[in-house]
Amino acid sequence: MNVIFTDIDGVLNFVHKNEWNRHAIEIYNRICREFDLKAVISSTWRTNHSKYKLQTVFDYQGIEVDIFDYTPILKSQPRGVEIETWIREHNPDRWVVIDDNTTDILPFVTNVVKCRGWVGLSEEEYELIKKIFIK
Repeated sequence: MNVIFTDIDGVLNFVHKNEWNRHAIEIYNRICREFDLKAVISSTWRTNHSKYKLQTVFDYQGIEVDIFDYTPILKSQPRGVEIETWIREHNPDRWVVIDDNTTDILPFVTNVVKCRGWVGLSEEEYELIKKIFIK
């Protein structure tokens, strides 16, 4: 199983809560299709949205992949620990983490691709992600 740990704000949505970045969504869909990725949400959106509700938002925004899971919410722990815990518990074959704020992630996991929050997921990040899955 290959996994994409997904942040939302600054990656797919950087303009407005209801107007996500079309180009970033196209790239996200392409990545997920090309490498058969399961979406695991690491975004703080998971704290305020049920999986069903967030899947509804994904569908509305044009994201074609189903949400496979959420990383655990570990009180007082950085998101990197939450991602690391999910990896330990599920043992995916390969993974990538996409996020615009990686300071609380990088010390704990590998295969982290940082997006520029004012640009979102772009072709540059696509190329970096591709290198992770084509080894």
